[in-house]
Amino acid sequence: MTCSARLPVYTLVIAAFLPERRMFGVLSTRAAALLGLYALGFVAAVATAKALKSSILKSGRNQFLLEMPSYRWPTWQSLGLRLLDRSKIFLRRAGTVILLVTVALWILAHLPLQSGHAPAIADSLAGRAGRMIEPLIKPLGFNWKIGIGLITSLAARETIIGTLGAIYGMDPGSHSMNLQKAIQHDLTPGGALALLVFFAFAMQCISTIAVVRRETGGWKWPAFQFAYMGALAWMGAFLARAW
Repeated sequence: MTCSARLPVYTLVIAAFLPERRMFGVLSTRAAALLGLYALGFVAAVATAKALKSSILKSGRNQFLLEMPSYRWPTWQSLGLRLLDRSKIFLRRAGTVILLVTVALWILAHLPLQSGHAPAIADSLAGRAGRMIEPLIKPLGFNWKIGIGLITSLAARETIIGTLGAIYGMDPGSHSMNLQKAIQHDLTPGGALALLVFFAFAMQCISTIAVVRRETGGWKWPAFQFAYMGALAWMGAFLARAW
């Protein structure tokens, strides 16, 4: 299911590659693309649940009763408290996970020193990590820079935005470009679609893995979930790029 952490990735890539046009006078093309990604995640979740329920999690039919609460129009107070709560969560994440990942990336991008100077970004420890997984992601239209972003996004999905911003800012060939222009330089439209589909399916979230580990009491289900969603993301991205 699509979570809010994916939204920064969706909005950046959609804005960079999809022109803003009206569709049938109701939705814009960008809004339709965003809704389509939400629908894609929903369909995949339902299909996965149905497949698991009829196979390895097969069980008998049970009665399930759910009492629905009374629905009311939200008040300005409830909306304000909700916005305040979500803002605190974002600031907490931005001040911890995203900041730590950015600092770690900066350090790795300046090592190992060469004659007392920082190496080129491609020859740094961060660049080597990206190039190490590049053969795996190259069929999807991603290069080693996107690969670094995929690695850091395991800490939190939205960190890929800060990661790419830092990488392109340190690269002499792209430091003068804004982030959208830099991404357009490294991704084809097919590669951009593949990246969106990859993020729609992949389990790019260590905190989710930790929760599944705690709830299931072992590493079997988290490992299965990570592998299954990773394979689904790769295949979906590959088909999206080919299409």
